[in-house]
Amino acid sequence: MKVSCIILNYNDSTTTEKLVQLIKDYDELDSIVLVDNCSTDNSATVLERLEGGKIHFISADRNGGYGYGNNLGIRYAYEHIQATHVLVANPDVEVSQECIRALMKTFQQVEGCGVVAPMTKGPDGKTQLSSWKLMGLGGDLLDTGIITRRLFKRWLTDRPVVLDSGVSYVDAVPGSLFMADCAVLMDCGLYDENVFLYYEEKILGFKLRSKGYKTVLLQSQSYIHHHSVSIDKNVKSILKKQALLHESKLYYYKHYLKINRLQVWLTKAFLGFLMGEIWFLTEILGMTW
Repeated sequence: MKVSCIILNYNDSTTTEKLVQLIKDYDELDSIVLVDNCSTDNSATVLERLEGGKIHFISADRNGGYGYGNNLGIRYAYEHIQATHVLVANPDVEVSQECIRALMKTFQQVEGCGVVAPMTKGPDGKTQLSSWKLMGLGGDLLDTGIITRRLFKRWLTDRPVVLDSGVSYVDAVPGSLFMADCAVLMDCGLYDENVFLYYEEKILGFKLRSKGYKTVLLQSQSYIHHHSVSIDKNVKSILKKQALLHESKLYYYKHYLKINRLQVWLTKAFLGFLMGEIWFLTEILGMTW
């Protein structure tokens, strides 16, 4: 196996460089590809100085979004460094060598494995959402609403079963940290670049499942995710984040779930109601989350 770590940066070179310093001497990683997603600050200059040895730097010609930037790094690693696998990592994560070794071992043990991820934990050590079920339109919309998500949590939350082999098969994993087979990603068409931010993971999970590849969750391993540090620096408004999420959801429903015109209309109405709900809770009641 030849593993390349892909780290996508946008206006957050400090966080990105911190991760590079943590993992640059890991023997499990043959290379690290830093992708600057057309930052508007001095990130490109800062990160380009790190280039050398196993560290590669490439700069996007435009900010095409999360999927676009990561695709640049994955293609570069596959075509120019001959990586067989990639470790896709957000800048705001902490991962150990032991965890990476376990991810690598999984590909040798599980036939047809396309993606494998460890459990996600917050800085406080508490386990966070680590996998999703791919549901139909109704279930996915219920999982979007603040109130409905709480009311139907029991049915919406993924509870993967650990098999005797020590792995769990899931539909999709968070994009903050996972390892993938490069050839499998190429076969699936990589990330869908029509989505700018949010929902890339579920779309990728959908594509993997459609092609017959397995997505594996390793519940014996974990990493730390300082959740959305880079996103929060660049998209501060909760309403703006929600609007981006809704736009990505609607694209997923149209192009992957193949919903009809009536369903599109009803979906837009429901998402519009949710935006009003969030506006009331944040702007009027002053709630934060």
